[in-house]
Amino acid sequence: MKISAIAAKTPRIKWFDRSPEHDIRYRGPLNYQHFQILGWTCIVVSQVLNILNIALKLDPNSLGPDIDGVLDVLNQVSGFSLPFLLIANFAQIINGNKTYKSILIRYAIAALGYWVGYALLMGRYVAGLIGALNDGSVSNVDILSTAFAKLSDSGILVLNIFMDLFLCTLVMFFLNYKPKKIFTGKSRIIFRLFALLPIAYEVFCMYLKVLSFRNEITVSVYLHPMFPVKPPMTFALFIVLVLYIKVRELGFRRHGKTHEEFMTFLRTNTNSLAFSIFLAIALVLTSWVDYRLMENMSIHEMKSLGGEVTEAWRPIALVLGFGKARMLWYLAPLVLLFSYTREPKKRAALIIPAVAIAVIAVFYIEALLLGLPELHLPKLNFKKFVESSGEGSITFSLETEEQIMNFITKQILR
Repeated sequence: MKISAIAAKTPRIKWFDRSPEHDIRYRGPLNYQHFQILGWTCIVVSQVLNILNIALKLDPNSLGPDIDGVLDVLNQVSGFSLPFLLIANFAQIINGNKTYKSILIRYAIAALGYWVGYALLMGRYVAGLIGALNDGSVSNVDILSTAFAKLSDSGILVLNIFMDLFLCTLVMFFLNYKPKKIFTGKSRIIFRLFALLPIAYEVFCMYLKVLSFRNEITVSVYLHPMFPVKPPMTFALFIVLVLYIKVRELGFRRHGKTHEEFMTFLRTNTNSLAFSIFLAIALVLTSWVDYRLMENMSIHEMKSLGGEVTEAWRPIALVLGFGKARMLWYLAPLVLLFSYTREPKKRAALIIPAVAIAVIAVFYIEALLLGLPELHLPKLNFKKFVESSGEGSITFSLETEEQIMNFITKQILR
């Protein structure tokens, strides 16, 4: 009797009645900043993978016979970068740490800045170096396009991860944000349909990749950073997560709750745990679907070619990025330890990407120095270099270290 009386006094709280006062205490030990660190670490790994692939293109025997296993591991690890960053992005928006406006502006500026820096590097320095060595029989742009086509299977080097983060946040903005001045009431459906714009952009870029792979078009090297980096199934996973939040809100409001109450509910540990469980299941299903699509599309393409497969054959499914998300199920146990309501003790929003970009820059510089002999650049005869001075001339020869030091000493004493 006493047990039944206690049970009657403490009825079970339904999920839509959960509030910060009636919240569960469990929170996973990992927060969004941990996922940002993991994501940027995977980006560094992806750029190391690009450098190794370029080295193999230049010299197939340069990295040894066991490099295939290393490349496979690096390829799998690099595929986790965007899922980590997108989940961290979700956490900051859902928990109210960042507004859509601030995140969209930050990613838009970063994507534009990346493109400007890339265009300056290509147009000013790389094209300038080619122009200094080019005899004029072929344009500098054609040389660049040919080099990129040889270095990439699709002819397009996708580099700008900030473009992906911007597009994904834009989808989430159009599907979940509640306009306050325009697109209110029934006209809000028009605002929701704007989510099709970034999705259409993704599909259009996939179409261009196929045309470039088939050598039907040549995409300007200056447009390469505008192509999304993420595989199609990773983008599909993100849309599923956005729709999950939206359906969650619809179910919440069917019980007489308001949008403001739902925003408060999003910050509960209860919903954070439910989100992590759903995300773990979605990762497993995405991995399976991605593998099946890659396999079926490749088999269909092989049959359309009459079953003839050469060593140079590469399925369009792989060119588009199918198969790169097949290992996402590895992240399922990790996301169960993640809680978007857990705040990092010290925030380092700019330090994490800055350190990663600096490390990537060092890797590319070192790779360039190691790869210079493979470019077969013409040798310059420094013995003929003569610098005129007021009292005569000094012949600058680079034959010995002693001569270099004597030359520097004379210039300082003058």
